[in-house]
Amino acid sequence: MKPSNRIANLDFYRFLAITLVIYYHVGERFTLHWAVAIGKYGVELFFVLSGFLIADIYYRKSDGNLARFWLQRFLRTYPPYLVALALSYSAVFVSRSEPFDPGFLFFFQNFYSVIPFFKISWSLCIEEHFYLVFPLIVLLLAKVPRRNLYLALWIAVTLTPTLIRYYEGNFAIGEFGYFHTATIFRFDGIALGCTIAYVFNHYKFSVRPGTYASIISTALFIGMAYWLTDLDSRLKYSLGYFLLVCSAGMLLICFFHAPVFVFSKLNFVRRVAWMAYSLYLTHALVLNLFDRLFHQFPAYALFVTLPACMLAIYLAGLAFYKTVEQPSISLRDNILNYRARFRRSSG
Repeated sequence: MKPSNRIANLDFYRFLAITLVIYYHVGERFTLHWAVAIGKYGVELFFVLSGFLIADIYYRKSDGNLARFWLQRFLRTYPPYLVALALSYSAVFVSRSEPFDPGFLFFFQNFYSVIPFFKISWSLCIEEHFYLVFPLIVLLLAKVPRRNLYLALWIAVTLTPTLIRYYEGNFAIGEFGYFHTATIFRFDGIALGCTIAYVFNHYKFSVRPGTYASIISTALFIGMAYWLTDLDSRLKYSLGYFLLVCSAGMLLICFFHAPVFVFSKLNFVRRVAWMAYSLYLTHALVLNLFDRLFHQFPAYALFVTLPACMLAIYLAGLAFYKTVEQPSISLRDNILNYRARFRRSSG
């Protein structure tokens, strides 16, 4: 099933996001920390893109039906997540007999001081929390009579995590947990995506960025990401994340308005973008397997195991996409179409 109604450059944006995340985790496992540090912030691209797409769809097409919105997002994201969670926990149970934490079923784990397993799920928690709260925020803001005030409130929402990080955060905590993963500290990317979508749908601009602006924005994002590879001050922890998110937002705006890039037309780029969610859910499982195997190989075997690992990640993601994510999308579409037909026949 080929995804439809997609913007090629935004697929390329999604491709860059998942590539950066995998690049970081693979390089980290193969002790290439100095070269891959930037990749950890590929998730910010996902946050900005998710906020933008969901808000843009809402402002252009929504009928204001909260139940339909929640059901749509639940059926799109939860079944694949549940399968990946089961696979991850099965590996944990076999290797160390760790009891299952039911908090993972409700996306609570990103508020833990340390996430015990399936660590990549922290960002999925933030997105799920966003899907739950976004329609409520929109309903509250709908009472605002003037669009400039409406926009100001979206900007205020976007700035809120920066203030929370400054006053309530703790950059000195080394463990990757609560202060780096909790939704209250990291929802500025999604909020900025929503803000951009609101601007696109309610304001008109005659000047639009092109290819060169995209190159400059890419360089700015890379520079900000490298600056934040070592969160050694309150400034970096509180304001730095916000500046990084802003650079990701600028990049999205440039990609959206620029002519279609050559890379955006590549079948491989589009395919990886379509299956980005599956790749995100499964790549850590493949890495855990290769991590066990890698320590059994001499150093020179890196040139063999690394390409093999990348191929295995791609194939595992493709298999998951075909067997889990695509059926989940079809199930969602069938249920929502059935509900729509039922409402029409009942009316």
